[in-house]
Amino acid sequence: MTRLLVAACLAAVLAVAWPCRCHAVVQRAAAPPRSLSTSSRWIVDERGRRVKLACVNWPSHLEPVLAEGLGHRPLGAIAAGVAAMGFNCVRLTWPTFLATDASYASLTVAESLRRLNLTDALAGVGANNPGVADLSLVDAFGAVVGALGASGVMVILDNHVSRSGWCCRANDGNGFFGDADFDPEVWIDGLAKMAAMFAGVGNVVGMSLRNELRGPRQNADDWYR
Repeated sequence: MTRLLVAACLAAVLAVAWPCRCHAVVQRAAAPPRSLSTSSRWIVDERGRRVKLACVNWPSHLEPVLAEGLGHRPLGAIAAGVAAMGFNCVRLTWPTFLATDASYASLTVAESLRRLNLTDALAGVGANNPGVADLSLVDAFGAVVGALGASGVMVILDNHVSRSGWCCRANDGNGFFGDADFDPEVWIDGLAKMAAMFAGVGNVVGMSLRNELRGPRQNADDWYR
């Protein structure tokens, strides 16, 4: 367990250390670099000024693996609306398999929505966000990050589940190390790949390593020895 936690933390650190050559759509749209660090118990910027994160959740881990709402409003308008409401940060969720499973990464948004028979959603994406339907799922995710950056909104990449879908149930296979869809090595690989993908993207300021460890395999009692 110690090795897994160390490796996972290293993956998060790499998000600000590795140069990204993966997705130009992220690089073009991202806000200017923002340097955050810690001073005692505070998060501070490059001038030593305290930064308070006021975050809102934006799910992108459900079956379509597409940020919710893009079938109803333009991406830029949603991002600008987040900032207008006073939030400076989005917790943007993603499933591990987006980064580790080629069958996910190779799908376009249109293909993902069609396989789920979400024809109305696909029509809405085409009307409100022309061009997004033809992006791969991972590039569409990057476009969301970029739009948030263009509105001055920071992003925390939240590894919510492994297999895309609703969260959470105790027996959904995503809850704890060793569950059907929670292979620790695949999880670490996914964290490292997302860290590399978004390195150098200035508005990506952190990574949530996993959402809500749970289920019958959890070992909560071991933490209190």
